[in-house]
Amino acid sequence: MKDKKPVSIKLMMLPLILGISSFCIFALYFYSANHAPYTYTNMILVDPILSFIGVIVSIITRRSRKLYPTLWMSGFIICLFSLVICVLIIILLISIMAAAFNGKWL
Repeated sequence: MKDKKPVSIKLMMLPLILGISSFCIFALYFYSANHAPYTYTNMILVDPILSFIGVIVSIITRRSRKLYPTLWMSGFIICLFSLVICVLIIILLISIMAAAFNGKWL
């Protein structure tokens, strides 16, 4: 049985680029949270989307991880870490809003 054609290095670098850009967007959002225009508030949704796409691309390119193991692993770890952090912060924000609406705030 023939092996499939190896994935190009550009596709292998995509999760790493998406993970780094996800962290940059996340940092920009929280930097501008105190004095943000309303266009920055939509950026909180971009961060988990980029991280999720990076994880999916990492899973798709897992057959080529033997060619570039460090590149594949670093992209996967960065995207997965960013996705977990984003989900936890979104859950925290939702729980704070629920507590505020419920009247059990402080």
